[in-house]
Amino acid sequence: MAKVAIPTFRARVAPVFDTCLLVSVFHIEHDRHTETTELHLATLPPAERVATLKGAGVTTLICGGITGALDKLLEGSGISVIRGVAGEVEEVLRAFMSDRLDERRFCMPGHTGEHGTAHGGV
Repeated sequence: MAKVAIPTFRARVAPVFDTCLLVSVFHIEHDRHTETTELHLATLPPAERVATLKGAGVTTLICGGITGALDKLLEGSGISVIRGVAGEVEEVLRAFMSDRLDERRFCMPGHTGEHGTAHGGV
């Protein structure tokens, strides 16, 4: 089972993971979304954000933007990062599960169109 975290703001992918208050964690089994939990990150510093995701079993983080320092912490923890993503959270999740996240409509404005991953993909 994979656990995919998406920082959310008003049902959309939050633009910056570093300052988001809420992360939805989607449990995916056999390409099906089976359960959702929420993590409240509020004022947690970077290392605690990573520890919270890791403790929840998150394997992939899909986000809009992220600072280099936090990106490195996530990479070091073994969590893959897909950055530069925008859109409605449910649509982004469906696109991720069907390997269509590279469609232009999921790119943040001003982004080149290729979503980076922290260490070798998802």
